[in-house]
Amino acid sequence: MQNLTSKEKIYDEILKLIKSNVSNYKSDENQRKSYNHSLINYSLEILYNKFPNWIFCGLYKKFEEGLCIDLYYSDNIPCSPISFEGVCGQSIMKNSILNVGDVNKFPGHIVCDINSKSELCIPFNIDDIFYVLDIDSNKVNDFDKIDEISLLEIIKIWK
Repeated sequence: MQNLTSKEKIYDEILKLIKSNVSNYKSDENQRKSYNHSLINYSLEILYNKFPNWIFCGLYKKFEEGLCIDLYYSDNIPCSPISFEGVCGQSIMKNSILNVGDVNKFPGHIVCDINSKSELCIPFNIDDIFYVLDIDSNKVNDFDKIDEISLLEIIKIWK
């Protein structure tokens, strides 16, 4: 058996919780959109509460002029709408994961919380609507491949 790090154990626990909740919603295909919304909201809440360094965990939705907050957990009200120039915008425009170890070194970073030190953004789409999962930490270099892989696995469940 593989030896899991403490972070991997946390994600394993989170994945089990989310997967166990899926069956509560999947039976009625007519309620797919509310299912997605509820399941995503549930997932964001779990993620936000399991990682003490995380100060924001949410989704931005793409529209013509920029990004608008959709769902989130944070102690602060997020910036919304935001332009495509920040980490979230660049992630969604490039359609690639951006893992920024020090947000103060990222050109165009949008400061929504002065306590944000690192940021991880993962773009995805559901039913042709484009989103970016945005997570901010109060610790420099807080995110790694374990986060990226585990969060991609969670996003697959949402779809």
